[in-house]
Amino acid sequence: MSTNANVPTIRAKTPQEAKQLLQAKGVTLKQFAAKHDFDYRTVSEVVRGVNKGLYGEGHKVAVAFGLKKAA
Repeated sequence: MSTNANVPTIRAKTPQEAKQLLQAKGVTLKQFAAKHDFDYRTVSEVVRGVNKGLYGEGHKVAVAFGLKKAA
């Protein structure tokens, strides 16, 4: 799990937009998860809107996508 507060974002406003931005850059969810040391399942859940990113790793993923602000 990543503890780096300086994880770059992709500046998405919605989970669907985050997925579209990754696709536009040619980056898979698996590649994004590996690059940022996140669990693939958590990244997938955040992008699908199943995990709202309120706390824990889901929140860190949402911050990396730009969906939430860092606490």
